[in-house]
Amino acid sequence: MRKKIYDACSFLQKWIDNITTGIGAVLIAVMFFVIIANVVLRAIPAVGGFRWYMEFSQYCNVWAMLIAAAGIAVQGTNLRVEAVDSIAAKIPGGKKIAKVIVDVALILFYIMLFRSGKLYAAKAMVIKISTMPKFKMGQVYQIFPVASVLCIIGAVVHMLVTLTEPKDDGSAMEKIEKEYEEEGVKTA
Repeated sequence: MRKKIYDACSFLQKWIDNITTGIGAVLIAVMFFVIIANVVLRAIPAVGGFRWYMEFSQYCNVWAMLIAAAGIAVQGTNLRVEAVDSIAAKIPGGKKIAKVIVDVALILFYIMLFRSGKLYAAKAMVIKISTMPKFKMGQVYQIFPVASVLCIIGAVVHMLVTLTEPKDDGSAMEKIEKEYEEEGVKTA
């Protein structure tokens, strides 16, 4: 049963990471395209470019980074304190305990971000974006509750993977080197 949960969560972990990476890449590509198109259009005297390109690009960038945070949460690749990791490695099961503590802290943080982001987005629904008058800032800020839910799901999935993984067989670098050896790639 534990193996089935681990396999299902590992699959979900990879799927969420791929989807969030894809969405983030598309948003960055759209941002890049809008900036390049604006540069080209400014060179045409009759057109002059987009008035809204800068704000749009900033919002795309923020949305992409917040969605990418879900991929970071699901993989557990958020920032770590090396001293805590080295101490945890000396305790039997310490790495697993440290990962679970980090995931619980992330879940609590994203619950607070969801609540405050929802309130902030609701209050900002009356503020118009100066260069895009049909849009309101509240629509832009909706990313906070959306990204928070994605990150909570990601942290829960990572915690389930951590709790159900068969056994910790070394550091991440050792795992990568082992995968390379299995594929026939030489490491230094």
